Amino acid sequence: MALNINGTTGISGVDGSVSAPAVTGTDSNTGITFPSADTIKFSTGGVERFAITNSGLSGDGSGLTGIGGGGKFLQIVGAVQTSNVNIITSTSYVDTGLTCNITTSASGHAGVFVLVNGALGGMGNTSGGEGVAQMNLVRGSTQLTEVVRGSWAGNVSGQQTETYGATPMNFYDTGTSASTTYTYKVQFKKISNSSYAKWNKYNGASTIYLIEVGS
Repeated sequence: MALNINGTTGISGVDGSVSAPAVTGTDSNTGITFPSADTIKFSTGGVERFAITNSGLSGDGSGLTGIGGGGKFLQIVGAVQTSNVNIITSTSYVDTGLTCNITTSASGHAGVFVLVNGALGGMGNTSGGEGVAQMNLVRGSTQLTEVVRGSWAGNVSGQQTETYGATPMNFYDTGTSASTTYTYKVQFKKISNSSYAKWNKYNGASTIYLIEVGS
């Protein structure tokens, strides 16, 4: 194909390939390629590193920092729960109903970063017991992490304390594999001196987001 040099439109006419880019320096297998409409590819050593299309950035991304290299986000999924108001007196974990599934990518998978914001609360008893509740994150049947939300009334007879509000819980799960579906769910319970634990009371809303991180 002939190379066209035009004072108005510039240089055109050579598309090149990943192994033999159209625009190079002294290294013949490192440069820029124009393989199809609306597509630009960048290669080094005859290997595609990333591409720019109408859909944005794509491609291998090996060795890049901040664009396609380690730590990139492969996908984000999430769930919001507003209707499941639940009050329990159990000191063992009970499912809140807040769950989210993710199917990991076939390649480049490193882990799943989990972000939870739970509408959690606890009510103390009339003997001055603590109004404390705990929230738990599990993947399948594997416990990952837990947090506590509460207030301490002190040992004052007849005093009953309540705590309630948005409670964050974050965890980076590296115990996952590529091409696998995982279910994450949130549980809660009260501590022994509390009257009960509560979830999504007072029109609360709880959320969970799963962010797959690339290697």
